[in-house]
Amino acid sequence: MTFLYPSVLWGLLLLLIPILIHLFSFRKVIKVIFPSILFMEELKNETGNRTNLKHLLVLGSRLLFMVFLILAFAQPILKDQLSPVEGTLLYIDNSRSMSGEVTAGQIGLNKALEFSDDFINRAPTDTKFQILTNQSSMALSWLSKQGALDKLSDVRFSNDPKSFSQIMKKASALSQSMLFFYLSDFQKSTIGAIEAPKGMDWQIKLIKIAVDNVSNVYVDTAYMEVAQIHEVQKYINVVLKNSGNIDRKGIQVKLISENQLISTLLVDINAESESIVTLSFDESYIKEGKMKIELVDYPINFDNTFYMSLPSTKISKIIHVHPKEYFTKAVEKVYGNKTYFEYHRFNEDVIDYREIQLADFVILDGIENIPQSLDGYKDYIDFLIIPSKIIDKASYQRFFSRSIYQIRDSIAIGLKIKDLNDPFFVGIFNTKEVDIGLLKAKRIIEVNGRLNVLVQNKFEKAFLGNIKRNNHYIYFFSSPLTSEFTNLTNHATFLPLMYKMSLGVNRHIQPLYYDRSKEYVSIATRDFDSSKKLRVLNNVLEWLPNYQYIEGRLLLESPPFNLQSGNYEIINGDILIKRMAFNESRVESEMEVYTPSELAEFGTKSKNIDLINIEKTKNLSTNEDFRDSADDLFKFALILSLFFILSESLFIRFL
Repeated sequence: MTFLYPSVLWGLLLLLIPILIHLFSFRKVIKVIFPSILFMEELKNETGNRTNLKHLLVLGSRLLFMVFLILAFAQPILKDQLSPVEGTLLYIDNSRSMSGEVTAGQIGLNKALEFSDDFINRAPTDTKFQILTNQSSMALSWLSKQGALDKLSDVRFSNDPKSFSQIMKKASALSQSMLFFYLSDFQKSTIGAIEAPKGMDWQIKLIKIAVDNVSNVYVDTAYMEVAQIHEVQKYINVVLKNSGNIDRKGIQVKLISENQLISTLLVDINAESESIVTLSFDESYIKEGKMKIELVDYPINFDNTFYMSLPSTKISKIIHVHPKEYFTKAVEKVYGNKTYFEYHRFNEDVIDYREIQLADFVILDGIENIPQSLDGYKDYIDFLIIPSKIIDKASYQRFFSRSIYQIRDSIAIGLKIKDLNDPFFVGIFNTKEVDIGLLKAKRIIEVNGRLNVLVQNKFEKAFLGNIKRNNHYIYFFSSPLTSEFTNLTNHATFLPLMYKMSLGVNRHIQPLYYDRSKEYVSIATRDFDSSKKLRVLNNVLEWLPNYQYIEGRLLLESPPFNLQSGNYEIINGDILIKRMAFNESRVESEMEVYTPSELAEFGTKSKNIDLINIEKTKNLSTNEDFRDSADDLFKFALILSLFFILSESLFIRFL
């Protein structure tokens, strides 16, 4: 057994006082003369023995009272409760969830720093310390008391939360035996399981910073609602979450582009729930595609800004291949719109394969024999096949990888959409009841096998369908688009159908943002030149990424350093490939924390882990063990001292 305050044991010298009082009596002896002392001698011996016993019992009780009282103030601890330690490590969780309020006007991080500062100041001068936070590198040596205080003054919030296992790994190089204080709000989404490291003789003290009555509203995700084809008015669906335990009223949601307010609304959201709101905006007001959503939410505001980049729906390159003597002029009118398309038309005898390689959508219009040289592009380019009156069946079967039958409908048959809920039709029609009864066609080919039918005739035979291959599509019509076979080019559905095919069932609609925590970012582009330098930059940062370019897809490796959220541009040489937005992972925005009872359970599973109540740490020092058994020894000694003072009173009264 040892003592937290061994200097108090000097008080045992006070035991000499009652002993001296007992040994020396200063009362004067008075002689009384009796005529006969024969019976008095016998009475003297009897009462003298009883008096001596009483004095001894009173003295013993008095001494034991003083002994246990002094031991109680010295605070005894069993030796097997303490292990020798090299120093004391204070790990301060400076993740942004610690910005929640502990009390009015005081946030969690400040509470942790206040405790740490007080704890270090009360330690002996020669105590060894180390201070670690989430952004600290691995600790290799101890600091002096003053060095620890200096390091403590530099602690700021970090946007890189660490799990408990990562924290243990970071501290493992410091010592095999140490006192480890971990001050945190113990956010479940980031800390994970709490386990003592194997092979380490650490005394781990969990100090919970109680961030109570938390309210945090944040943007969980945002996505574009597919608008009608190329209409100016756009819509963004924003998923808001309240991860706190307080209902929120009137949260302001603002859509901003280059400091200009584009759209705003007020939202009510209950505790531990989510709400989907829709922001509408005019695309012409978005400056350089840069957007952000800002929330007016306090006190936790680190996740109040959510960056986005307006996706471009413009197809980089449309290639129209046709016979020398003929092409569908309606196709040229559709894709000749320079606002949205870069359109090129080639005779089948002079195909420029360099242009094909850079294309996003290739239209084979009236081609009798599909060249085998185009087969290699099917895995990363979308195609539309408009058959000629006479086809080479073998070349069509090879290109489609499906059975092809040549047919000839005798009359034009009415057409209808097979399934209006097909993703292809999202954004084409603004109603779920569409009548295209005036649309008719006579087919000349029939495609069998596995395919997706979009438009069919009343006999459920495909007129417009697609075949998916490696996330790309081969679209086909079952007849030429001349007036001899169909009235499609004069029908209201022709333009949106052609536009949607060029969009590859919305595949070309870029995501609004990328998650910074992901290992790679995948970007579709045909403009990449590997001989030129690739840069990712914004107004304050330039990043030269590791990358791979494979068949029209650029894979960027996320940077090893803390990339800040915001809008960025990808530059290849002097060419802008894409604008993009990065956001932090929303994991840290989930405010659910471990309760004291849950943390205490971790302590029951490991003898090296204890939960400490921060409200009871005012008089603690680096030598303290903080275990309940230490408190029990103190209480036991105090109870014994009270027992013996009571015994002394009883001996005096009744003996």
